[in-house]
Amino acid sequence: MAGKDRGTELPHRIRGAAWTGPLWPVAPVIPVLSPELRQCMQAAVQAERAEAVAREQERAAGDRAVGDRAVGDRGVGDRAAEPPRRVPPSTAAASEEAGPETSSPDNRTNGERTGAAAAEPERITGPVPEDEVTESPGSAVKPRPAARLKPVVKARTTAEREPAVRPQPGKPRRRAAGRLVVLGLALIVIGSLPAVAIKHFSRPPTAQAAARAAVRAQAAAWAAGQVSPDVTVSCDAVMCAALKAHGFPADKLVMLGPASPDPVPSDLVVETATVRALFGSSLAIAWAPAVLASFGSGPGVITVRVVAPHGAAAYQTSLNADLADRKRSGAALLNDSRITVSATARSQLVAGQADRRLLAALAALAGHQPVDIVQFGSLGPGASPGVPLRFADLAESVPAAHVDGAAYMRAAWAVLSGADPRIRPARAVSGTLQHQAVSGMLQRQTVLRVEFTAPSPLGKSGSGPS
Repeated sequence: MAGKDRGTELPHRIRGAAWTGPLWPVAPVIPVLSPELRQCMQAAVQAERAEAVAREQERAAGDRAVGDRAVGDRGVGDRAAEPPRRVPPSTAAASEEAGPETSSPDNRTNGERTGAAAAEPERITGPVPEDEVTESPGSAVKPRPAARLKPVVKARTTAEREPAVRPQPGKPRRRAAGRLVVLGLALIVIGSLPAVAIKHFSRPPTAQAAARAAVRAQAAAWAAGQVSPDVTVSCDAVMCAALKAHGFPADKLVMLGPASPDPVPSDLVVETATVRALFGSSLAIAWAPAVLASFGSGPGVITVRVVAPHGAAAYQTSLNADLADRKRSGAALLNDSRITVSATARSQLVAGQADRRLLAALAALAGHQPVDIVQFGSLGPGASPGVPLRFADLAESVPAAHVDGAAYMRAAWAVLSGADPRIRPARAVSGTLQHQAVSGMLQRQTVLRVEFTAPSPLGKSGSGPS
């Protein structure tokens, strides 16, 4: 065991100090700091040490000057102040004949006796008193320490500082140590700022940012599924990236910026907060008045708008003309004996709400087989009034067709998919519709939904994309 710990230095305890640490030295836990922070701290510590060394050198120079003056003024006063010594009779007689002693080793130039001279045994001349008997009988030497008299003039050495010309010993060091501690703490705080900044900027998005991203994704998904891939769409950089990520053709996207013209050269525009900041109120008032769909609310609302290249007034004129034409087409469907409509669908046809492409496609389908129209609708939430409805729900089971539901839907889609491309639906899907019957009870009905993409063309039948 002794050989194992022979090379390990034992810890030293300072006399009078309470030991509160561990018995053996423990490796300190060094905080991991960046190289720039360590260099700043090292430079600050070196500067503080250099300042402390300069102050010590100035004080040492002042102390040496005081000591030199004290030695010059001392003279023979120290020798007169030296305490008298008791000498044997023989040496005392010899000293009286030879005169004053001039080369005694105790008569030093600095006026002080060494510790060895002060500890020499004192020889007593004459009979030994009874109360001064030593441990060695017959010996006249008493091994007691010599009594030192305080000299009248005492020269200060370089180790002893002048109280009048220097501050208290502990204060400069305490001040220097305090400054080092404060400086170290300041550097630690400064060094932690990058970590705090990194933590701040790399933290998960806030609820508000997550809500904006969710609205943007919802708008992009709707546009990718409902907008015709043949039309161009203007958007800001972030929205264009979202549209591209959801599958909208990249070559049909027009990215907007500060240099974009007003109005934009596209069929649709996705209005975000960034786009509103670029164009202001002219976007909704002057050249994009109609909303196909709206998502979100407040400052973060996103709308998909129809661009009116000739202005809002010209667009409204075309919309009114198209509405009149759709009313006429709807009335023709109501007069077709092979077409059956619900009360809801009848009111929608009379109001001219259905898309003109949809009306033409239903008329073509009725030429091949009976049609039962349940309702018309649109998949654009928050659309502006007057925007045509782009899908129709057809009943799957039509007694007049004399076939089952699955066979009827296959036959109906075969007719619609083979129609003129200008009136060909984008898709037809089967689903279950829940609606309220005349009796007030909710009923489930299997329907075939026939859909057209946005935007609805204004003008002659078949114009514009399907």
